[in-house]
Amino acid sequence: MKDSVVGIGVVGAGSIGIRSALEHFHLDDVQDKARIVAICDTVPERAKAAADKYGIPAWYGSYEELLEDVNVDAVTLCSPIGFHYAQAVMALKAGKHIHSNQTITTTVPEIDDIIRLAGEKRLKVVASPGMMLLPYNQRMRRAVLEGRLGQLM
Repeated sequence: MKDSVVGIGVVGAGSIGIRSALEHFHLDDVQDKARIVAICDTVPERAKAAADKYGIPAWYGSYEELLEDVNVDAVTLCSPIGFHYAQAVMALKAGKHIHSNQTITTTVPEIDDIIRLAGEKRLKVVASPGMMLLPYNQRMRRAVLEGRLGQLM
């Protein structure tokens, strides 16, 4: 039986990857639930440096290599937002769950496609929960719920 700890693959070893994923998943309070098992970056030296610093067992210079890692159950997208749709589709096709540290797509049809594909594959897609704690997102949510923006499709 596979370990009950979720193996996370971090996509991107830049500032978002470091601050939003590595710094958090390095803390003791999550080690029994989720653990970073791999990291990739288009600059391989950056992925290796992050792996060395945070004790990550595997690092890759390409996203495709990370998706092939059998220890990766889910990916956390810390790459630029413009890449998220393609990366999410690739992850789902590879059988990986998805967490996005930022906006997951730039269009409604893209997120609809991701939701559909995730449903077909029985995989989970989650976004950073902290985003809805931001005051401007709470104001926008209230405006939508109160109908102040008209009929939304």
